[in-house]
Amino acid sequence: MHVAAAAGAGIRLADMDTTLPVVVSCPRRFLPRVRYVLDTLFMAVGIELRYLDEAPTDGVWLSYGHGHRSDGAGDRRVAVPCSVAAWEFLEGAGDVTASSVLDDLPVILPQPAAATARAWDLSFDLVANAFFFLTSWSERRGAGTQASRQLFENSVYARLGLPQDVVDRYLHALLDRLDAAASPDVIRRARNWPGDRGFAVVLSHDVDFIPSGIRDMLRQGAKTILRHLVRERDPMDALRAGTGLVRALVKGKDPYGCIPEIIEHERRLGVKSSFQVAVARHHSNDVNYDFDDEKTREYLSVIPRSGFDLCLHGSYLSTRRAEAYVGEAEVLRAALGAVEGSRQHFLSFDYDTLFCAQEAAGIEYDMSLGYPDRSGPRVGFSYPFFPYDLSADRPFNVVQLPLFLMDVTLRIYMGLKGDAARDAVRGEIARLAGKGGCVSAVWHPIVFGGARDPGIAELYWDMVTHISDSGGLATDGRTINRFWRSRATGFGSFAGLPGRTGGCADRGRAVADHALEGQTA
Repeated sequence: MHVAAAAGAGIRLADMDTTLPVVVSCPRRFLPRVRYVLDTLFMAVGIELRYLDEAPTDGVWLSYGHGHRSDGAGDRRVAVPCSVAAWEFLEGAGDVTASSVLDDLPVILPQPAAATARAWDLSFDLVANAFFFLTSWSERRGAGTQASRQLFENSVYARLGLPQDVVDRYLHALLDRLDAAASPDVIRRARNWPGDRGFAVVLSHDVDFIPSGIRDMLRQGAKTILRHLVRERDPMDALRAGTGLVRALVKGKDPYGCIPEIIEHERRLGVKSSFQVAVARHHSNDVNYDFDDEKTREYLSVIPRSGFDLCLHGSYLSTRRAEAYVGEAEVLRAALGAVEGSRQHFLSFDYDTLFCAQEAAGIEYDMSLGYPDRSGPRVGFSYPFFPYDLSADRPFNVVQLPLFLMDVTLRIYMGLKGDAARDAVRGEIARLAGKGGCVSAVWHPIVFGGARDPGIAELYWDMVTHISDSGGLATDGRTINRFWRSRATGFGSFAGLPGRTGGCADRGRAVADHALEGQTA
């Protein structure tokens, strides 16, 4: 089999046979999870898999748990062992407490017996370890299960000193070994993203604050100036923010809403972003505006009227009950039109309830999996993927576009500004470009009027330009969602996923077809 040139070579899936033969030998009950991991990893680089019962007679192929690699000159197999102990651990409810390093890769689950003594290409069960990270196991079954808002400082990465891109490393370790086995041929991979671009960043804006008038603007301005002076002890930024507020008010402009201004600027740059809009307020952490207000809805209607991507910004407590989230999605659709995507406000959610409710609500993609206090991956992966339903043992029918970059993370949590913030953003983009990945970024409209965090709006526009200049695609979530779902049709784990109401109904979570009125937090 002739298989990818590097991801950046511009070869398209349709131009060639890109299937990789795979033979899996493991206990049957683990098979859906094994195939989910393999399909997720190879879908990320556009290599379709062909599962076989017997070894192919020629060409490079991948075996998982099917006996060690032969030393024969004609054997072009890449052999990965299966650890029954690792998969049995993942049938329980415990968390990992230690890590090790094998083959220069981090390992956290039990290893196959005597694997290192045999001629495997990898000496540990890469597939089971990847499943642990891809499914956010620690957050759902381990120490972090009580928190709805996950922080990096409390994560398994911080606790065990693991690299945040651990699953990326697993994927590229497999690709390196396949390339070596295929030599002098090479593994064919797709040029990943629309427009023949080498990587992609989904642009988005969480609409958290819309001033109702001059009083709201002055109150927000006072809070901003006090934060710069008292918490950050930065009188220069306080002065710049105050000056920006005064200038805006003198010109009769809104320095905090900024949605029309963002749309106009992005149009000039030839890009479109996704806007997350909230419809409910049940907690002090929720947005300040009232979606029931006619003036507010008219202001927000510029998003769909301008052809931009309208998404749901699920309220802080919306995943305490699946039907509450579904109700919010229905309210937004009824008022402003089609809604395909979502991100949770404050990145607060119960994992299983969120994706179950999104299936029921017809939400096709989500951008909630990220850390508020650290840039980079939350599941170790720099590509879109389908989260996994541990109860039903299948993927959720929701595309996750991982959140990697956020203005609040850089400015508030990491304390970065100016050149340091720009270098951090460009560094993240360089790493993403090197992997040919796709992630999401969020900048809040409140920072674009010059009266909040000086320099953060300029950082966003620099990022958008830098993505394009680096060979990447800056786009909205619906573009990547449709592209990714089209690719998913070639991978068995994602074919025939349940549609609307399929997930919640299966586990007895009633999905109410009702309006949001009368709900309580």
